[in-house]
Amino acid sequence: MSGAKEKRLGKLNRKRIWPSILAFILFVLACAAAFALFMYLCAVCIMGTKIVANYEEAQQVSAILDSLMDGGHTVTEAAEEMHRFILGNQDIYILDRDGNVVFRTGDSEPNFGLSLEFNVGREFSAVADSKSSFTPDERIGTILALPAEEIFGSVLDPVGQGRTRAQWMDETIIRQNYWLQAPLRNNAYTLYVKCNLQAQRQDIIYVYILGFAAIALVLIPVILLFVNTIRSVMMQRRMTQLIYLDAVTEGRNWLYFQNYARRILTRLWNNKKAFAMVNLHLERYHNYRACYGVKAGEELLAAMNGFLSARVGKNETFARYEGADFGLLLRCEGENEQEYQENCRKRVRSLLAELTGLRPDHKIHFHAGINIIPPYIAEDAKWYHRRKDVDIDELYTYANAARLEANGVDEQRITFFDHDMLGRQKWERWVEDTMESALRNEEFQVYLQPKYSPVSGKLVGAEALVRWVSLSTGLITPSHFIPIFERTGFVTQLDDYMISRVAKMQAEWMIQGKKMIPISVNVSRAHFAQEGLAEHICQLVDAYGPSHELIELEVTESAFFDDKDILVETVKQLRAYGFRVSMDDFGAGYSSLNSLKDIPIDVLKLDGEFFRGDDDGSRRGEIVVREAIQLAKNLDMHVVAEGIEKKEQVDFLAEQGCDMIQGFYYAKPMPIEEFEQKVEEDA
Repeated sequence: MSGAKEKRLGKLNRKRIWPSILAFILFVLACAAAFALFMYLCAVCIMGTKIVANYEEAQQVSAILDSLMDGGHTVTEAAEEMHRFILGNQDIYILDRDGNVVFRTGDSEPNFGLSLEFNVGREFSAVADSKSSFTPDERIGTILALPAEEIFGSVLDPVGQGRTRAQWMDETIIRQNYWLQAPLRNNAYTLYVKCNLQAQRQDIIYVYILGFAAIALVLIPVILLFVNTIRSVMMQRRMTQLIYLDAVTEGRNWLYFQNYARRILTRLWNNKKAFAMVNLHLERYHNYRACYGVKAGEELLAAMNGFLSARVGKNETFARYEGADFGLLLRCEGENEQEYQENCRKRVRSLLAELTGLRPDHKIHFHAGINIIPPYIAEDAKWYHRRKDVDIDELYTYANAARLEANGVDEQRITFFDHDMLGRQKWERWVEDTMESALRNEEFQVYLQPKYSPVSGKLVGAEALVRWVSLSTGLITPSHFIPIFERTGFVTQLDDYMISRVAKMQAEWMIQGKKMIPISVNVSRAHFAQEGLAEHICQLVDAYGPSHELIELEVTESAFFDDKDILVETVKQLRAYGFRVSMDDFGAGYSSLNSLKDIPIDVLKLDGEFFRGDDDGSRRGEIVVREAIQLAKNLDMHVVAEGIEKKEQVDFLAEQGCDMIQGFYYAKPMPIEEFEQKVEEDA
C-alpha cells in the first residue's frame, strides 16, 4: 500500500458517513416534534380562547348572583330568580361550605372525580360533566386527531347539501360540556357554571393551514440537509471506489482485499470455519505482454478479474496483488485438515482449468499456492471468541511461498504451504541479504580437492571449490548457496573472486619456490553472457602474474546448450590466452556429442554418476565410460573422472587410459594449508 493511499484511507475512515445520516435523522425528528408541538399549541390557543370566553360568561353569572344576594335574597332565592329571568338554559350548581348542594339546575352535575387545573393565560379550575368522560384539556388534543373526512368533508360542494359556505365553516364538529368554578364574594358558597366548549370546522382548518405553512417553511432546510447528506454519501462512496479501484483490471485492489478479508476472518460467526488464502499466478505473463502488447496483457488480467468475480461466493473475496498475481480468500469445506486440503485442491484445480480457456488461441498456465487457515480455537476453547491479530499480508506471503515451490513447472500446479517452505525461503532471503557483505569480508574460502594419476598415484592437479565460512552461522556447503547465487546472478561475482584467489595463491607458490600444481576453477554458465569474458578473466589472472597454463577453467555441460556461437568464440579466446578449458559434469545432463565436435575443449570430466548403481547399471556404465574415454582420446582431450570412491573403479579407469581421478578415494576437498602439506608429502 502506498503512503498516499494510506493517508487518503485514514482521512476516509475518520470522515464517517453515519454522523451525517444521524444528524439528518435527528433533524427530521426534531422538525416533526416541533411541528407536532406547534399544532398542539395552535389548538390550545384556539380552545383556550373559547375557554376564556366561557369563563367570562361564568363571571357574569357570578356577578348577578352576588348582586341579588346583596339585595337581601338568600342564595336559593337569588339562584331561582336569576335562573328564571336571566340564565335561560344555562345550568348552575351551588354548594355550601360543607359540600352540600344548595341549588342546582339541569339533569347533569359536576363530576368532582374528574377535576382539572389548567392555564391558558390565566388559571382555571374545571370539573367534568357527569355525562361526559372527557376533560376540556383532553378534548384539545382531539382537534389534531379528527379524520380528514370529518374536517374537510363536503368542502367542494357545501351548498349542494343545503348549506352556505359560511354555514359549513361555522359548523360545530367538537362539543364538550364541563363546569367552571366562578368566584363569589360570599365565601360560604361555591358556584359552578355549566359551559359548552365548541370547535367549529373553521377553527380546525385554521390550525391545519398554519401547520401546512410551518411544514413548508421547515421543508426547505430539510430538503437542503437531505441533499447535502446524499451528496456526502455519494462523495464518500466515490472516494472509496477510487481508493479501492485497481487501475489495470478496474476491479478491487489489494487494499480492499486486505480490509475485507480481515473483516471476514474476524467475524465471530466465522471462527468455526476454515478458509484458504490462495496466491494465483499467471506464468510467463511478461512474455505474453511482450508478444501481444501491454493492452492485450491488461485485457487478459481484466478477463481473469471478471471470471473470478463470477466464481467467488459470499463470505469470500479476491483482488489483484501485483503483476499477474491474484489473492483469493476462499471457504474450505470439511471436518479436518486433510479434507480442507482435498476440497480446496479440487476447487482451485477447477478454477485453473477454466482459466486456461480464457484465451483458447493462446496456451496459458497457472500456478497456485494455498495457505489453509484452520478454524479458530481460543486458549480457553470457547466458541464465542473471534480471530485476533489477523495479518493478511503474512497469510498471503505464506501462500506465495507455497506457489514459489512450483515455479518453473509448465503444467498447472497447486502447492500447499508448510513451515519448511518458509524456512527455505527465509534462508534464501538471508543468503541474498548477506552475500555482498560476505564477499567483502572474504568469508568465501578456497578449498582444494586433489587430482591423482591412476597409473602413478601421484598428485597431478586440483580443483578449487568454494566454502562459505560465515561469521554468524559457520561453515556453509555450496549446495546451500550456489543455486541461490545462480538464480540471483551473484555467481558471476563469486567466479571472479575464486579466479582471483587461485591466481594469487599460485603467484605466492611461485614466489615461495613451491611445486606448481595446475588448478581448475569453475566458470558458471551465467558468465558466458558477459561480453569480453576472455579478456576479463585474463585481467583477473594477470593482476597477480601466474602462468596461464596453470589455470584450468571448468564450464558445466549445461552451458553448452545456451548461445553456442558465443561459447565457442569465448573458449577459443581463452585457449588463445593460454588457459585450458574443460567440460565439467559430462553425462550429468543431456549430453550432446555435437558439443564435443564443435567446441575445442582440452579436458573432459566424467560425472560420478557413471560409476554408481546396481551391478547391471554399473556394467552398462563401464561400457559408456570406456567409449567416452576412447572418444576423448581420439579428439586429443584429457579425461578426468570425478566422484571416485572405490579401488576397483580406479583400476578400471587406469586400464582405460583415464588421465586423472578426483574423489574421496584419494582425498576430500581441504583448506589450502592442508593441500600444501599434502603436496610436500607427495613430493
